[in-house]
Amino acid sequence: MPCPEVYWFPWMSMRFCSEWIAIMEAFGQWSNRSNNDKRLDSGYESVPIRDIHMNQLGLERQWLHILKEYVRPLQEMVFIGYYHNPPVSIMNFVVRYRPDEQPSLRPHQDSSTYTINLALNTSHMDYEGGGCHFLRYNCSVRNTKPGWLLMHPGCLSHYYEDLLVTNGTRYIMISFVDP
Repeated sequence: MPCPEVYWFPWMSMRFCSEWIAIMEAFGQWSNRSNNDKRLDSGYESVPIRDIHMNQLGLERQWLHILKEYVRPLQEMVFIGYYHNPPVSIMNFVVRYRPDEQPSLRPHQDSSTYTINLALNTSHMDYEGGGCHFLRYNCSVRNTKPGWLLMHPGCLSHYYEDLLVTNGTRYIMISFVDP
């Protein structure tokens, strides 16, 4: 537990992470960081980021299966008493942080009961900087490891920001679970 109620698990292989990045870059249809987002039912993104959604790739169903079979059991171990099977997630996406595109993300809360954040590449090798800072606890998680999953509460208590990437490209896979 690197911060209060923030959990960290080894979860995916390096191969998964590098292939996931390759799939995103080959697809190449990164959002433009606008508040207007046709991919969302409402058409409005309150916290615009540079991302690709799983539904754009036709991988939503597969990702939801991963959440049900592998994330939900972890969630039940750490958030004792919270049970929702299957987990619901309508926001599943890969974010790309680069100094010249989107180097960071302002403080915000996620539209979720809990959020998962999967690091896809290596700090100090693929990028410099980055990480999450949880403002309420003045606690940061930096130097994340590829394949490791960060899990934290969403809209109720964990107001946070994504820290500045100063060099290279940082990739993370995010799911807002049980909005």
